[in-house]
Amino acid sequence: MAENREPILQVKNLTKIYRVPATKIFEKKKTFIALNDASFDVHYGETVGLIGESGCGKSTTGRIIVKLLQASSGEVIYEGKDINKMSRKEFKENRTDIQMIFQDPATALNPQFTIGGLMREALRSVGIKDKAEQDKKILPLIAHAGLTEEYLARAPHELSGGQKQRICILLALLLDPKFIVADEVVSALDLSVQAQILNMIRRIQKEMNLSMIFISHDLNIIHYVSDRIIVMYMGEIVEQGTCEEIYRKGLHPYTHLLLSSLITLNADNTQGEAKDMGEIIRSESVCIFAPRCPKATDQCWHEKPALKEVEPGHLVKCHFVQTMEEAAAAARAQAN
Repeated sequence: MAENREPILQVKNLTKIYRVPATKIFEKKKTFIALNDASFDVHYGETVGLIGESGCGKSTTGRIIVKLLQASSGEVIYEGKDINKMSRKEFKENRTDIQMIFQDPATALNPQFTIGGLMREALRSVGIKDKAEQDKKILPLIAHAGLTEEYLARAPHELSGGQKQRICILLALLLDPKFIVADEVVSALDLSVQAQILNMIRRIQKEMNLSMIFISHDLNIIHYVSDRIIVMYMGEIVEQGTCEEIYRKGLHPYTHLLLSSLITLNADNTQGEAKDMGEIIRSESVCIFAPRCPKATDQCWHEKPALKEVEPGHLVKCHFVQTMEEAAAAARAQAN
């Protein structure tokens, strides 16, 4: 883990709301809350893992950070500047600093270009037009990824899935970024290739001292690459803490379900079966996980829990998890 703990990125109360088109005449307009009041920091040289099932808002968060989506409200502060308030023209000045690696490398690579053409086009877009200068950027990166110069003459369709993803990673690194958003970068690859790509990402992250948000639905992968983990459910952060805190002793009931689904089962973390989801109710007075929670009580259906710090740096959004102060008070009351 990096020694410099100052934040390079601060996400504050980030919300993204979509309008849902009406399907009937005179039907009341509906909205879908993809991201609701999310807040977290990423420090220099740190990898923060975002985990949750499909539709939980983790990819939406990543796309807002790289300004592919505009947030409905909230702040995304990168090195003191609010990205959310920047125009696309203003953000272009920071574009080289912040890059994204996408889930599907096949759709991320333009089939009309060779690999070398893609890289040279990326460099030309930031004003590096001299071929010799381009080669100084491209050739060391190709070797860094374990590929040879002959790959520069190939078209994307001539590469395997793992080779395509390596090229996508190199394209993200080509402009010497400080911050990377990696969105499910190994989910479409075979297990053996996944391991190679993850090792490559870890090595490059340490060598270049990159700050990174790594998005995945696989807790084992998140545990392998991350310093801290943020658990998301239905657009909200329900738990965040260090890698070992979440992986070894996650406290939120949803984190328990993620842990119990691992191939290597953690019996201590499996605490009851989840109820059927049924109809999801999103309200300011209802816990979003209540329809699935095996511990849910009337309090969960009438009072929304706050994200509270149970230990330094370990935050949980659940009524049944006590902070250190609450636990101490309960112990004193029991003693009396």
